[in-house]
Amino acid sequence: MTLSHFVAVLTAISLNANPSVHAIPATINTTADVVAEQRQLPAPPTKIRPEALGVEVSAKSALVVDVSSGATLFAKDATVQRPIASLTKLVTAMVVLDQGLRPDELITIQEEDFVDARPFFAVNDTLTRGDALRAMLAGSANEISNAFARTSSGGRVGFIEAMNAKAKKLGLTSAVLEDPTGINPRNRANAVDVARLLRSALGYPTIRETTTAEAYDAKTTGGKTVRIKPTNLLLTSYLNTSPYKIIAGKTGSLPDAGYCLAQVTQNADGHQIITVVLGSVDHFTRFQDVKALTAWAFQTYEWR
Repeated sequence: MTLSHFVAVLTAISLNANPSVHAIPATINTTADVVAEQRQLPAPPTKIRPEALGVEVSAKSALVVDVSSGATLFAKDATVQRPIASLTKLVTAMVVLDQGLRPDELITIQEEDFVDARPFFAVNDTLTRGDALRAMLAGSANEISNAFARTSSGGRVGFIEAMNAKAKKLGLTSAVLEDPTGINPRNRANAVDVARLLRSALGYPTIRETTTAEAYDAKTTGGKTVRIKPTNLLLTSYLNTSPYKIIAGKTGSLPDAGYCLAQVTQNADGHQIITVVLGSVDHFTRFQDVKALTAWAFQTYEWR
C-alpha cells in the first residue's frame, strides 16, 4: 500500500465514507502464504455511525482492519515503522512450522539461548518441541525462540534469513528482522504490516490455538514443571466471552517499542477484525487501547 493510497483511506474515514477494500492485501491459503492469484474480496463493512470518527488511544500507532475484506476501519500513524518487540515471534513460529515441527521431538535449552534476566527455563532443560512452541507463543519465552533458531538446519543465521524471506513473501514491506525473539529493537515494522502478519498467521491452526489457550504446565524430561501463563490479559476479558471470541493474538514490549498488541476478535455473527497497537504507554494501557478500538469498530460498522 502506497503512502498516497493510505492518505486516501484516512481521508475517506474522516469524511465518514466507507473504507477502501484494498488496505490490506488479499487472501491467504492454508499455509498462510500470500495467494498469487487474487480473487473477488467480500464487500467491506458499512459505517452505520457516521459521527463516530474513532477513539483516542495512547498507542503511537494503531490500526483496525476487517479480516474478510481487508478494509481499514481505523488508522493512526499506521505506516510509521516502529520496533515490534515480541510480535516478532509470530514470524518465528511460522518459520518453525514451515520447516516441519515434530511436536514430540526434544529440544534442550543452552546457555547461549538466554537473553533476559527472567527466563522460564534453565540451562540443560529439555522439553518437547510442541511444548516449547506453546511456551514461546503463549508465554513469550525468549530462550525458546533462540533455541529454535540455533537448532534449525541452517543455524541461527539461516533461521533469521528464513524469517526475512517469510516476511518478504507475505508482503511485509516495512519489516526488518534481526533476531528471533524481538528483544533486538532493530526488529521493526509498521502497523499495516503487523496486521498483514497476523492475518497470515490465521492460516496456522497451531498459532491460533496456542495464542488463545489458557495457562498450562510445561514439563521437562528432568521432571520440572514450568507454569506458562498467557501474556494477553484480554483472554479473560469480555472480548473472549460470548458473543465475542479472541481468535489469535500476540503481545510484545520493550523499552524502545513501548507496549504492543495485535489481536483478532470475532463478533456474534462471525465477523473478525484485526486490532494492532504499537507503542502504548504501559502494560495495562495497551489492553485498554485494543479493547476500546475493538468495541468501537463492532459498534460503528455493520457487515452485510
